[in-house]
Amino acid sequence: MELRHLQAFVAVAEELNFRRAAVRLHMSQPPLSQQIKRLEHEVGVPLLRRTTRQVALTAAGEAFLREARKTLESAEAAPRLARQAAAGEIGTVRLGFSGQTSYQVMLLIVRKFRERYPDVRFEILSPLYGGELVDRIHQQEIDAGLLRLPVPTGGLRVRELERHPLAVALPEHHRLVGRGVGMADLRGEPVISYPTNRGSVVNQLVQAACLRHGFSPRFVQEAPDTHTILSLVGAGSGIGLVPATAGHLKVPGVVLVPVHDAPPVPLALVWRADDANPALAGLVALLDEVVAEL
Repeated sequence: MELRHLQAFVAVAEELNFRRAAVRLHMSQPPLSQQIKRLEHEVGVPLLRRTTRQVALTAAGEAFLREARKTLESAEAAPRLARQAAAGEIGTVRLGFSGQTSYQVMLLIVRKFRERYPDVRFEILSPLYGGELVDRIHQQEIDAGLLRLPVPTGGLRVRELERHPLAVALPEHHRLVGRGVGMADLRGEPVISYPTNRGSVVNQLVQAACLRHGFSPRFVQEAPDTHTILSLVGAGSGIGLVPATAGHLKVPGVVLVPVHDAPPVPLALVWRADDANPALAGLVALLDEVVAEL
């Protein structure tokens, strides 16, 4: 079934006159009549009732007209949609991010992307830790991840966006509240940590920083996310080491104190080097603007 046959039928169905339809299509009447006959033969039922005085649609013709219009509209839209997809103006970007301490950066990225590409679908997957996000990127389950560094970067592109100081979350009456805190002050303290089996970069940084100061962290409990760590700290279960951006969570009874000699925690956008998604390229192109506003 050819598009020209559908166009011919729609013209006749709307004009209900072969002569006017032929003029509309810039063709003579006999070839138009032949196209309609071939179309009816292909469909297998009459689409038009013809008399010497008038042309009318059969019930089959009315049903066929609705679908023919949809098909022609889709055919007309297809080249435009293809060009938009190639330009990254439509499509989908799937972004994973590491959770509550990167919300503010994630919101800025999404806001800027929405302003520039309003017709692109933006899917968010969270919360996942850095190692989990890298796995999802390699498995092509997400297009990019907003995550903490360092992570294995083979086959990936990495754009660091910001560095966040590491802070210790303390119960409000803890002995270290109100004074400068260094890593050595945390020796022997019970630490509530992120999960040890999910690729938490913060856990790795904390362990390395403690070892540089001659001790191992005393992990006493794991928590699935930053908010739970802070809640357990507020309940007196221990202390927590978290990015200072956790301060926006404002858990009662918890004080965040910067650890002056702890390494900062980098936050980056990571994506596959061979990802050809034009919508993702649009996101990456906005990163300079994102960094300028952080």
